Amino acid sequence: MWQLEVRTSQLRSGVGLLIAGLASTACYTYVPISLGTVQSKEDVRVRVTESAATRLSKELGAFSREIDGQIAREGSDSVSVDVSIDKSYRGTTVGTTTQTLFLGRSEVVEVRKREFSRSRTVLVSAGTVVGFGLLAVGIAQLVDPNGPSDDSNTPPPPPALRRPSAYHLSLRIPIP
Repeated sequence: MWQLEVRTSQLRSGVGLLIAGLASTACYTYVPISLGTVQSKEDVRVRVTESAATRLSKELGAFSREIDGQIAREGSDSVSVDVSIDKSYRGTTVGTTTQTLFLGRSEVVEVRKREFSRSRTVLVSAGTVVGFGLLAVGIAQLVDPNGPSDDSNTPPPPPALRRPSAYHLSLRIPIP
């Protein structure tokens, strides 16, 4: 019986993690577009060459071949990507700043535009409803299914939790 409760608990945890994972990726999707059709200051995900990722890792503080930000054309042979960077102090975000990264067109491998995804949003909403339903069922199972019998009296609280029958005032007076 105990093993069944552990497996049920693990299943609920797994479902919760799955819903959280889906929720973090839902509502939006990235679709490939041509670099020439990108509007200025449009939210995009840019995939860059490995050499560009190595060069930009000094500015970003991490190696990444995909960069999310707002793109703008900088002449005929280059583009800029404005990237939001969170400033944190001891694990708490204290502000956000924008850093502009410059790329040559030859360094850009692919550009993807961020678009609203109705199907993902519906799936995540349905999954959230199912997840909360499972949570409610799990909480309901925590309650004693037998419940208190109608014939028995509720036992009194332990002596330490009872109030004294009469209140009295006591003072301590230090004598030197």
